[in-house]
Amino acid sequence: MQFLLLAILFGATIAAQLISLAFGRADAEQSFASMILPSVIFLSVVTLPSIWVGIRLGRPIGLGTPLIEALLSKQPGAYRQLVKDAVLAGILGLLVGGLILLIRVFSEPYLPAELPAFGHRGVIGGLAVSLGAAVAEEVWFRLGLMTLLVWSVARMAGQLEPRPIVVWSIIFVAAVGFGMAHLPQLMSYGAASPFAIGGTIFGNSLVGMLYGWCYWRRGLIAAIVAHFSVDVVLHVLPALAG
Repeated sequence: MQFLLLAILFGATIAAQLISLAFGRADAEQSFASMILPSVIFLSVVTLPSIWVGIRLGRPIGLGTPLIEALLSKQPGAYRQLVKDAVLAGILGLLVGGLILLIRVFSEPYLPAELPAFGHRGVIGGLAVSLGAAVAEEVWFRLGLMTLLVWSVARMAGQLEPRPIVVWSIIFVAAVGFGMAHLPQLMSYGAASPFAIGGTIFGNSLVGMLYGWCYWRRGLIAAIVAHFSVDVVLHVLPALAG
């Protein structure tokens, strides 16, 4: 079961990232074919340890992939739980995504002109980027990083089951790390003004808190659905409106 689970998550992460790379690139000067092998190698180095950590360390502390395992083993009620979790996560993602979009609209006069507008990749590119980020970043940041941090802190504190204050603290730390991980992209646009840096960290930390809560309380699939819903609001809806 663990090998099958690892293979599924690894395959889904690589596929989602390659789709994002193929259709969601803003700069298409380099051919997609030439990027496949180095991308797969790099993604494997990051993804495989994240999945292994999530599977091995997540179960004892109430994290990991219990719903996916229940689906694979065809446990009664698993599909019903999947629908409930996905609907809740999707609604929360749309609401938070709408909030971030409103903040961006009102912040526009204070942002650098070099910063691309939401939806600049178009509908297909926006969907591709949303899918790639939702799957891969939740595997890396929530299944991998968050699980490792919660497990480590709980063990150092002598807790067999991590207390809510521990989990919330890690959700916050992982969310801030998630926000800071988006700064290189901001700098690549030449738009790293103090206001833009602060807004990037704040906005991504806010959604990171949502994803962390979804992962903790509803599982990895819910975190992925919430992430995808937020990104669709930010990357696809503006493209449709434009």
